[in-house]
Amino acid sequence: MKKFIKPTLYSLLIILISIFILTIFNYIGILKRNILIILGIIIISISFVINGYLTGKNTIKKGWLTGLESGSILLFFLVLLSIFLKIKFNIKMLIFYIALLSLSSIGSIIGINKKSN
Repeated sequence: MKKFIKPTLYSLLIILISIFILTIFNYIGILKRNILIILGIIIISISFVINGYLTGKNTIKKGWLTGLESGSILLFFLVLLSIFLKIKFNIKMLIFYIALLSLSSIGSIIGINKKSN
């Protein structure tokens, strides 16, 4: 469990800072709504890949499973945030969550393979 704390905190920090900056851009009116949504999705996706990568660098084997575990922890916080913000759950969100778990697993596989080089 200890190996998941640092990558999860890094990923949460990336998400929070990026969303804060995007919110400021939205408030000022620099970016349009559609671009903000796309950037938010990209930032969250990159954050999950980084989470998996950092977790994969700290594990010995089964990178996909470790990435799935670390992605699940990060996804738990994301779901809590969406519940707190009263965002309604739908099938698009489920697909997005599954894609995020897959990205975390892929990041962990890359991390475990880069470690051996």
